[in-house]
Amino acid sequence: MDTIAGQAEAAAARARRLPLKHKLGFAVGGLVDGTALHPLNIFLLFYLTSVAGMAPGLAGAAIAAGLVVDAIADPLIGSVSDHCRSRFGRRLPFMLGALLPIALSLTLLFSLPVSLGGIGLFAWVAVLSVALRVSVSLFLLPVTALGAELSDDYRERSTLMTLRWFFFMSGGIAGLLLGFGVFFAGPEGLMARGQYTPFAISLSLIVIGGGLVACRTALATRGREHPPMAGSHSASAFSRELAECLRNPSFRIVLATNILFFVGFGVNSVLGIHANTLFWKLTGGQTQAVTMALFFGLFLGAPLGGLLLARLEKRTVLALGISMLLACQSAPVLLRLAGLFPFEGSALATVLTLFALMMGMFMGAAGIAMNAMGPDVADQHEVLFGTRREGLFAAGNAFANKAASAGGTLVAGLLLGFIALPKDATGHLAGGDVPERSLHLLGLVYGPGAALFSLMAVLTILKYRIDREAHARNIAALSSRRLAMKVGA
Repeated sequence: MDTIAGQAEAAAARARRLPLKHKLGFAVGGLVDGTALHPLNIFLLFYLTSVAGMAPGLAGAAIAAGLVVDAIADPLIGSVSDHCRSRFGRRLPFMLGALLPIALSLTLLFSLPVSLGGIGLFAWVAVLSVALRVSVSLFLLPVTALGAELSDDYRERSTLMTLRWFFFMSGGIAGLLLGFGVFFAGPEGLMARGQYTPFAISLSLIVIGGGLVACRTALATRGREHPPMAGSHSASAFSRELAECLRNPSFRIVLATNILFFVGFGVNSVLGIHANTLFWKLTGGQTQAVTMALFFGLFLGAPLGGLLLARLEKRTVLALGISMLLACQSAPVLLRLAGLFPFEGSALATVLTLFALMMGMFMGAAGIAMNAMGPDVADQHEVLFGTRREGLFAAGNAFANKAASAGGTLVAGLLLGFIALPKDATGHLAGGDVPERSLHLLGLVYGPGAALFSLMAVLTILKYRIDREAHARNIAALSSRRLAMKVGA
């Protein structure tokens, strides 16, 4: 009786408009993964190889270890979160418990002992890389699942994901500004080893601050959460949960779209420096400007995504965002090869920077739309199977992102071998003239080739059928089911 009554009360709470302070409190949690992961991706490899003196191969393997273990752990974290029973709600214990490990592992990762080297240094970095990535997932997956529980309103869910994206990108920009503008602004620049520890501590303080705000919101809104999943959490039960999720047609469509999109983006990103340097012949400063424009475009994707989602279906926004992304990827290359892109020098860099900015904006809008679909898929899943899998759905999408990005890197490496760029006797990329055939192949793979995966993603997401009307029917069906259970009890 109490469980059924509690479900009814939670459903009634979710039907009420979420106060602005709780929307913002949830969204501020984006500072945790944004501040921890964006600077990590930008600064860590340089710090390990150029500052700490670690062999590039060992550094890459140590970083990859964290990604691999994290990807494997994601579904388990999501499932355990769905089953958690706590008077603080089923998401808060993971979120709160993850903050200190994130801060410690992030700080230690940028504070490597000078005396450590070789295999010892590799082991130290690998362990910290695993600890950091898994700790971030321990916060990220439950808070993402919480976003599916704060409201049943179709549009309000889009607002939540838009706000969260804003703070997620704000964390990344804060890390860049602190790095380039404060700690590495001196004469030694990025080679100032002593500045990496205070830099990491500053990032950790932002992580803890944003995380505590999100945790406070999770505590205040725990009355909106769905009840924990019934049953034991065994290996066989976990396997059945995974199989059940894959039986959901909407989840399969979103998952496949996610994979195709990130494989294509991975190919484009990995080959970006090659294309900017060889195909477009940009200078180092121009390449950095193009890269930064993409990043700031992702930040601007928040207002663009919010504007589009207020007027269009989530499926439409996602398809539009990916379509514009593939157009920005492929159009400059195809026009150049056709002799219709005459820009050179600074004019070329300016035009490519604008294209990168637009790519980032539409990618951001697409990412927000995809995240906003998760709660709607969870509602449909409950209608179909009578169970809630928010945490497992969030983990499935996270796993797809990581696996697809790794797949994109693998595809890019294989294609580079086919392109056969000239190398010197040491195996490094040779300078001087590059055969025209190799340049053309590089451009085609980097632009239109990568965009083919995005095109397949668009064709896949068009099969998604949960719109405003379908969502309203699912919510009505769940309300009727809970009312019948309450009357029967």
